[in-house]
Amino acid sequence: MVEVTVFPNSGFTICLTFNHVVGDGKSLHHFIKFWASLCKARGDLDPFETTLSLPSHERTRLKDPKGLKLLYSQAIEITEPKITEFVGLRFRFSVVLSRELIDKLKNWVSFKCGTHDSGALHISTFVITCSLIWVCMVGSEESEQYSDQLCYLVFPADSRDRPEFSLTSTYFGNCLTICMAAMKRSEIVGENGIVAAANAIEREIRDFKSDALKKVENWVSDYRERVKPGKSRLFIAGSPKLGVYQTDFGWGKPKKCEAAHIESSASISLCDCRDEKEGIQVGLALERVQMNKFVNILEQKLHNIDKF
Repeated sequence: MVEVTVFPNSGFTICLTFNHVVGDGKSLHHFIKFWASLCKARGDLDPFETTLSLPSHERTRLKDPKGLKLLYSQAIEITEPKITEFVGLRFRFSVVLSRELIDKLKNWVSFKCGTHDSGALHISTFVITCSLIWVCMVGSEESEQYSDQLCYLVFPADSRDRPEFSLTSTYFGNCLTICMAAMKRSEIVGENGIVAAANAIEREIRDFKSDALKKVENWVSDYRERVKPGKSRLFIAGSPKLGVYQTDFGWGKPKKCEAAHIESSASISLCDCRDEKEGIQVGLALERVQMNKFVNILEQKLHNIDKF
């Protein structure tokens, strides 16, 4: 569904909703960019003038060596959509991490890893961003901080071009692997929480790269366990690689891009930045008290790292 809201003498918004059964974020933004290219060219787009490849709809190429289609169809219940209850006022805001700050965070974690013998660690922009935000989010929660309660970070991984699936990078559909990092709350809020979180997230990424179908039979049961009431979990939506600010309908870059479904402390969104090259925009929605705690913790963490 597409909804356009006009703000007189100011601008307008384009809001899109889609179902993950049809396609994932990469599929959606490929469609949006193609649509935008046609609009920018006023409908006269030459196939050879665009850098975008046509999407592939060849689902017959998808391999299913573990019989997941039958497994998931039996495990997932089909239920009627539920009306979402109002859970309280949330403040939607964004945190922008510049390229300079990200590099400083990477150097700081690399130094800490060497100091604490954490072993070789590939510190990507994704890993360092998620580590920082996860630590600040857990610290802002109303809970006994130094406990052995497990906290979970759940993030998707694009599985196109993986040999386990035999799909091209232009495949239009839903092709994501779910990765879940787990840590004790006391470790996350501890002195070396960011370093420990980076190790946990990187470990999940390494497991995915070695075998994208690892533990795939347990995805549904693991997910249900993670979302039980009282569990601390943080879901990551989106990716800077989607290039949402590179979409141009003919009037330039969007002023602001947001994931409207981010409406609780259980999820955040990631995307590229409009004006900060190679920066990261993090979208959040928190109650005022937790928002203030989150911002205070974030500022303190960055202040400590800035002294490095």
